[in-house]
Amino acid sequence: MTDKVRTEQETKNKKRQPAKRWNEAKIERTVDKFTDDFISNVYDKLYKGVRANRNTPRNKWIEFIETNEILDSLEESVSMMEIGED
Repeated sequence: MTDKVRTEQETKNKKRQPAKRWNEAKIERTVDKFTDDFISNVYDKLYKGVRANRNTPRNKWIEFIETNEILDSLEESVSMMEIGED
């Protein structure tokens, strides 16, 4: 996913006027922020699905993820994801 986001950001950057192009550090920060936001969103949804709290055992998380085929769904969602600015 990170490569997909980075490629999209680099493509957008090439379309910007030369004076407004981002440097590599800004592109990496944007990629990192997108990735962090995505992971936080997935975690929040899992947290609600598991009905977790600070003391929820690891095996409850694993059971929920396996039973609901979360990894397969997540992989499919990421592969179909279109990256872009809102």
